[in-house]
Amino acid sequence: MAEGPDDCNTSGSFRNWFRHRDACPALTRRPRVAAMTLIASRSPRSPSAHVRVKRPGDRRSLSRSATRALDVLELFGLERRPLRAVEISHTLGTHPSTTNQLLKTMLDSGHLAFDARAKTYLPSPRLAEFSAWIMASYGADGRLRDLIEAVHAATGMTVTISTPNDLFMQLIDCTVASGERGERGLSVSVFGSAIGSAYLASLDDDEVLRLADRARVPAGDMPGVLQDLAQIRLAGFADGATAGSDYWSLAMPLPLRALQVPTVLGLAGSAAQVRERLGELHVIMREAVANWAPLEE
Repeated sequence: MAEGPDDCNTSGSFRNWFRHRDACPALTRRPRVAAMTLIASRSPRSPSAHVRVKRPGDRRSLSRSATRALDVLELFGLERRPLRAVEISHTLGTHPSTTNQLLKTMLDSGHLAFDARAKTYLPSPRLAEFSAWIMASYGADGRLRDLIEAVHAATGMTVTISTPNDLFMQLIDCTVASGERGERGLSVSVFGSAIGSAYLASLDDDEVLRLADRARVPAGDMPGVLQDLAQIRLAGFADGATAGSDYWSLAMPLPLRALQVPTVLGLAGSAAQVRERLGELHVIMREAVANWAPLEE
């Protein structure tokens, strides 16, 4: 399937992702109800655990100026060079006057520096401690993208990184198959999703029960849920179908030795691609993780 102008181009440039990120369901060629490839309508043993999906654009409390400022900082991280205002405006898809006002605000606050001769902006030393903490929190020099790119290169499938956010799992990064798009910032329920199940399997049963009580999962469903989680721990991964589509998902927690934040690596493709290759795909993911965060000798 050919890429359109709003596709998330994973071959090197992230300009299209920035420009169209807010209207970007995980699989835009399918209906929105089946868009997210890493969730199911309910967990296998918990028919009451319907998955809720929250998209960044759905949040009324979202501050556009705040998210744009963070987008600017993320763009600097991707490009790793000073940038002119016109480059930032073009990449983020914002109006030049809006971009100039935002950059001036970030310059006045000391978060950006400005080279008057080259007319370029760059992050200021004020962000150095913040950057160091981010790298320490996410391990391996913060190169989670290296990990998902490695798995994507080996499988050609959609690969995601997600972290828990209260009773939800939030997609923080993704690499997608050609012709598809990923939606960073999207959140899905911890209970009932493949990525959520992988995270829950990394917790002890008491913590799972505490979260289930907060999520109002019926007590009668919990013996089956705990049994499922025990099986996931033995297998090393969670998997399941995506409601309303022919996609199948696979997810595994990343080792805490490399991270300070619980993080889940996910993979999704058509059921025909994934179901018969679960063991093989898990090995690919596991080996990629081992290369990304090797055990200390």
